[in-house]
Amino acid sequence: MYTSVELQLLRNIVPGVQLPGIDTSAGNQLSATAFRPLGAMTTDASAPIYYNPAANLVVINRAGATLIGYDLGSASVYVKANNVAVEDCNFTATTGFWAIETQSGYGNTTISNNTFNGGGVPSQLACWVSSQGEVNITGNVFIDTPSDAVDVTGGGLISGNYFSGAGYTSNGGHPDAIWITNSTAPMSITDNFIDWTTNPDSNSGANDCVRITSDVGSVSNVTVSGNYLIGGSFGIDAGNLTRSGTYSNIAVFNNYLGFSVFQDVYPGPMTGVTMSNNVIFDYTNMSYSANAWARYKAGGLPTPNLLVSTNGANISSSSSTGPTTLYGSVKAHLFGGAYENNVVGGFGTQYIWCSTGANIFTYLSPADSTQSAKDFITNFDPAKDVIDLSAIDANVSPSVCQTFTFIGSSAFTSAGAQVRYQQNASIGTTTIQVALAGDAAADMSIVIEALVTPTAANFALTAAQSASAMANGAALALPTIAYGNNGALMRSYAYTGVRGRSFSSDTAVYSSGALVADALNLSASKGELDLMSVANVSAGSVTVTRGNGQESMTGQGSALGLVFHANETIQAGNAGTPETFAFSSGFGNETINGFALSGANADTLQLSAAAFSYLTPAMTQAQDLAAVLATATCGANATTIADSHGDSLSLMGVTAAMLAASPSVVKFV
Repeated sequence: MYTSVELQLLRNIVPGVQLPGIDTSAGNQLSATAFRPLGAMTTDASAPIYYNPAANLVVINRAGATLIGYDLGSASVYVKANNVAVEDCNFTATTGFWAIETQSGYGNTTISNNTFNGGGVPSQLACWVSSQGEVNITGNVFIDTPSDAVDVTGGGLISGNYFSGAGYTSNGGHPDAIWITNSTAPMSITDNFIDWTTNPDSNSGANDCVRITSDVGSVSNVTVSGNYLIGGSFGIDAGNLTRSGTYSNIAVFNNYLGFSVFQDVYPGPMTGVTMSNNVIFDYTNMSYSANAWARYKAGGLPTPNLLVSTNGANISSSSSTGPTTLYGSVKAHLFGGAYENNVVGGFGTQYIWCSTGANIFTYLSPADSTQSAKDFITNFDPAKDVIDLSAIDANVSPSVCQTFTFIGSSAFTSAGAQVRYQQNASIGTTTIQVALAGDAAADMSIVIEALVTPTAANFALTAAQSASAMANGAALALPTIAYGNNGALMRSYAYTGVRGRSFSSDTAVYSSGALVADALNLSASKGELDLMSVANVSAGSVTVTRGNGQESMTGQGSALGLVFHANETIQAGNAGTPETFAFSSGFGNETINGFALSGANADTLQLSAAAFSYLTPAMTQAQDLAAVLATATCGANATTIADSHGDSLSLMGVTAAMLAASPSVVKFV
């Protein structure tokens, strides 16, 4: 089912459009009590129209006959005469192969103002309407189609119909709304609204909105114009298959298409097919991004320097001497520098590498990073980096301006205008998803190639927040760099001048070039250490060592000293590798959130046996653990271990019973 965002984007492109079945009437207009029941129809085979109950089949065998006002349910209608009309009837998914079939040798059938509704129930139906002769299909409604809706080979007119929902087939078909093949008589397909988006409960999904192929025979004299198409594998497929014939005199023009899975128009072999003035109204139309960038520049850039990528060229602000805006072209790599970086990806996918400066990722249009063309950000640092969505109007309705709301990792609601994050621990990524107002599905996606937990501080959703983020980034002091030993596999950057955060300074720790931790200075005695996991980078696990009033981090055989805080919280839940926490006397007061007890990423807690006066060298590891747990403070949601020197360690979400059941994660040295 189309979303309100998709429909509104179509209306924005075609102001005043009258969509069949939405703005104008389509389908039968009779009340439920006004239909004549199928059982009231004669079963006399000599009648112009009769019903065969054994075959569940209605047969029309007299020229000029009209079948009108019946609730035909799952019955099939066979047209075996010329100039027949089927009007104002109601159909459900038939037990046969077609709902209406005009058989070979007959034509000029009129099918108008009928409602075909499969009810979301899988059926063997091959198509609602099939005709080998000329047919006029106008003003009908096709809902929850099992396979194809309309298959026509004899020419005619298909106009003013409403199609919505497909893929409820029980025989493996791939449903098209309209399929034309082996047809040479003139056929006009115009002014139809086709919603061929995939419904969550369908069992096969939808194929094409309009499909013109010669796999059964040659096709010619087809005009497709003035249709409104949402979804489908392809909006219009004209020329994909050519196994059994050719194409000639096929014109596709003035159609409005959007939100197809693969491509809005699949041209295929173009011989005999002309296409012109077809308008793409979804965010694969780069004009949304281009126009937004033009407006942004006209309003004045927030940085004195500008770098622009063209034709996918890579750009880097590493040599900049001040804040810089980087504007990307499709598939470009954008590299930040040591000063503030205002990264505007622009249309399509960009690959963005954060550097040591503050990074503001500015999105001007939903087209800048869509579900099908996402941006990828490496080394995003939640301690200093911001995603700026303030320039996007979260409501696509004209004259209704709205900003987004950050909802953490909660699911979208139908209210829309929301921003959330979703982690994928198996591949170590965090996806930022954005839903426009009135939409419970993501309209934008931005992939951070690490497991991070963004907060509201990582988003600028209003103009004031955007200005503040730029000011805070510009104020961030250039970092002091510290290198680890062993070939400097680890390095840290110490930041001062932090504004707009709960901490006054921080240290970012990198291992093999990947950001793996942030050490935050909350106060003189209080700190926080946030551990991260990085996608597609073998940075390896790290060891956090605390004792004797000192703290360090080791990874890849390289060690770095960190500022010691007597009271510290370690956020370990995002670390997708096995971490080791080594504590000896004088480690202070430590709290660990997200300590992993099991699995491939199980952490290790290494405690100094000498810090516990009641442990002796003769005791086994199991006896050490039992003795320490016997003196621990145990609650339903945490275990706090205190040594004999006044230090305490709280493992949040870990009970004593859980530790006892996983003795290998605790070692006494």
